[in-house]
Amino acid sequence: MNWLRFGNPEYLHFLWAVPPLIFLLLFGLRQKRNALLRFHSNVNPTHLKHHRIQAGLLLLSYICITLAIARPQWGAKSESVAERLDVIIALDISTSMLAEDEESVRRLDQAKTFIFSLLDELEGDRVGLLYFAEASFVVCPLTSDTVTLREFLAAITAETLAHSGTRIRNAIETAIDRLVSDQNRTAIAPDFGGQKVLILFTDGEDHGGEAIEAAKTATQKGVHIYCVGVGDSIKSVPIPLQGDAGTEVTPYKRDANGQLVLTALDETRLKEIAKAGDGTYYPATAGITQLATDLARLEKQKFRIRADGNYQERFQWFVAGALILLICEVLHFMLLSRKPRR
Repeated sequence: MNWLRFGNPEYLHFLWAVPPLIFLLLFGLRQKRNALLRFHSNVNPTHLKHHRIQAGLLLLSYICITLAIARPQWGAKSESVAERLDVIIALDISTSMLAEDEESVRRLDQAKTFIFSLLDELEGDRVGLLYFAEASFVVCPLTSDTVTLREFLAAITAETLAHSGTRIRNAIETAIDRLVSDQNRTAIAPDFGGQKVLILFTDGEDHGGEAIEAAKTATQKGVHIYCVGVGDSIKSVPIPLQGDAGTEVTPYKRDANGQLVLTALDETRLKEIAKAGDGTYYPATAGITQLATDLARLEKQKFRIRADGNYQERFQWFVAGALILLICEVLHFMLLSRKPRR
């Protein structure tokens, strides 16, 4: 029977006790009738009929309880349709993110604080995490588990950054591949794919070029690119390096001629990338309010919520049946005990 299954089929073995119980009940009623005939010439059949009813109710309740413990399941669960937004957060982990535009506040820490707040606004959506510098790699695939995302973010610190140079184009292409391929597996139909989002957290320094062309390609595939600028666009600051423990003087990055390498937020480049990606640019210092508002306006992807398995639990029916049978047996016994005996 493909339409019926049991969650705990091993408990069905208790049903083997039903035939012996029926035999014992019939044998007991017959013995009782014979015992009554020893003292009375005629036995009232109604009296024995009441006992048969009580025995039958108890036997049926035993069967119902056994079936309930075996957890009968049947009937396919209906699928429901929900909506969500697929977002990949791309965090720049190049050494320029170690720069401190404000006293004792690294760009990396500022970006992480922004992302932590953004995750609260994206509750219920699917979010992925991507790190990029010269190369790009997905750290956490699209997921609704924001706890895991927060753990990955907390793990990236200044001590773990060892990547110089930034190629924003690689980050955009990696994110597009992940967003588009994942949509093909989860969307109900191409018409219901919804809009997908890539949010770049970077200071805008790009040593690879062609990021504008990559952003235009993203819009053709339904991916919106938003840029969050981290740093100060007016003041250039040096890039601190990780020196030896106990060193009092902080080493800074220098070029081949020994000159300090300075870095500043390139807002112009990020605005161009956001515009080509059909998105918007936001400075990190402005907070997440406007970004969260703009994301809420996007059309979300429709997807089916599939139930776990194709069967529904039906043990509740048998528990209810057993309770009704036991109540009927008790009421029948009370009714029988109130009748005056002749």
